[in-house]
Amino acid sequence: MNRRDMLALSIAGGAGMAAVVRPASARARRSGADDSPEQQAAVAGGVAYFSRQCDAQAKLCKQLEAAIRSGDLAAARQAYIVARPPYEEIETLAYAFEEVDADIDARPYAFDAGETDENFRGFHKIEALLFGYGDVEAALPYAVRLNQSIGELKTQLGERDRFDAAGQFGGMYALTNEVAAKKISSEEEAWSDQTLLIFKHNWIGAYSQYQPFDALVVRANPAAARKVHEAQAMAQETLKPYFRSGVVAATPYTKVPMADRRRMADASNRFRDALGNASVVIGVDAGIS
Repeated sequence: MNRRDMLALSIAGGAGMAAVVRPASARARRSGADDSPEQQAAVAGGVAYFSRQCDAQAKLCKQLEAAIRSGDLAAARQAYIVARPPYEEIETLAYAFEEVDADIDARPYAFDAGETDENFRGFHKIEALLFGYGDVEAALPYAVRLNQSIGELKTQLGERDRFDAAGQFGGMYALTNEVAAKKISSEEEAWSDQTLLIFKHNWIGAYSQYQPFDALVVRANPAAARKVHEAQAMAQETLKPYFRSGVVAATPYTKVPMADRRRMADASNRFRDALGNASVVIGVDAGIS
């Protein structure tokens, strides 16, 4: 079961799975042939940004592997935190590379045997070993495999027929929904306590994929475009007290009061709804109207 199906289950419950209106990220893929030339250009622009982010991710993952090889637990933990942001943006488009996404970023609940499943790997396996067990040596083979997976991701980001406008908006919608529907529980970074870092970069990633479409939305409905910008800014505003300038890491999520968590979840839902409305006004059928 992929992460988007797991999200649907978390929202509706198993019995309601079939009734969930799922975005394009969880529906049958299209080739993008129905997209207008302007929409195709917007898709290409968004994917190109993520391809550059993948280059940054590759560099950071190599540094993570080197830190783990050094045997220095504190250095490995710091390298892990610093390495997290790029993929948390790129995962906006996970609909287009679900197997690689699972290798890079799946959490234990996605596997039959949970944390002990042989297929559980990637960032969250490394997180559990470094922060949960303090076992640097055991993390090394997973760091090596993670670098291989990032290389596969780079290749797939270059395969244009994987992406289309409906998928882009479906991915934006699914990820912003996931923050409020699931990640707010703190399951995302349970061992590193860096859940706020994930919120920040999920929102950055979703917004990055909207921006190439902004001119189309402005032309169709300026108010709809304005709501996206305002909702994104308001979402990031909820995080400001928990980040310091020039520091990647956030305040530990366990120190965030419930009232502030509620504001973050509400902000993500508003951002989600603004993105969904933007897709409708430009005629992109992402299944989220």
